[in-house]
Amino acid sequence: MIYEKNYKSLLAQIINNGNFRQDRTGVGTKSLFNQQLKINIQASKKLGKETIQGENFPILNDKHMSQNIFDTEFEWFMNGETNIQRFKDNNVHIWDNWATPEGDLGPVYGYQLRNFNGQNIDQLKQLIDGINENRHGRRHIISLWNPAMIQDMALPPCYLYFQFYINHGFISMFVVQRSGDMFLGVPYDVCLFTKILLYVASETNTIPKDIEISIIDAHVYLNHFDAVKQYVGNTSNKDGVKFSYQSGHLILKDYKPGPKIKAPIAI
Repeated sequence: MIYEKNYKSLLAQIINNGNFRQDRTGVGTKSLFNQQLKINIQASKKLGKETIQGENFPILNDKHMSQNIFDTEFEWFMNGETNIQRFKDNNVHIWDNWATPEGDLGPVYGYQLRNFNGQNIDQLKQLIDGINENRHGRRHIISLWNPAMIQDMALPPCYLYFQFYINHGFISMFVVQRSGDMFLGVPYDVCLFTKILLYVASETNTIPKDIEISIIDAHVYLNHFDAVKQYVGNTSNKDGVKFSYQSGHLILKDYKPGPKIKAPIAI
């Protein structure tokens, strides 16, 4: 899969050529500025308004990934939720270390998506309506970065900007991440972005084409190096994973991931 090959290459570049940088967590990283990942979804068939089939869902083959994690985050984000109860219900613990004892995270990602700045501004609805009204518009944008509320968030959003481009019935997505934990976080971010693109495509009767992601601070934590080297050394050379998507439900066809490779979360 071209995406996984390029992702591995970027991991190696960061470890070999990255800049040593201290960070908020105290762990330390090696980092490169403004790195790109490009993913061709290869949607080959669209059945009716909502059902999409494709050849290349960008989930990694050479290490184990859990669909439950990004499915749960997708529902949490798209529903504008700010409590981690949905994650707890699905045995997902990616936000546990940042939530209050009551499970609250403040006005984070989904809040800004569905109720920006607490002003009932539903960016998701505005996006869908805008695309359906004007395919060639240059304002098909979602922005999650809200300086007025940063201090109230458990963590400021890492993925903070989406823009969509439609041409001849195909829809493309551009994403900006201010910060990317390249080994643990970014592979799940990529799957989440793909589900968002599939959702928008299904709601606008378009065919998902590709995603381009710019990661401003693309980093590998120093205590992830051994895990990264183990992963990069796995070479299954598997093809992309075929998929179907309907009404928010993603089915991956014959996904057989590699081994679980653990690394500590930097808090």
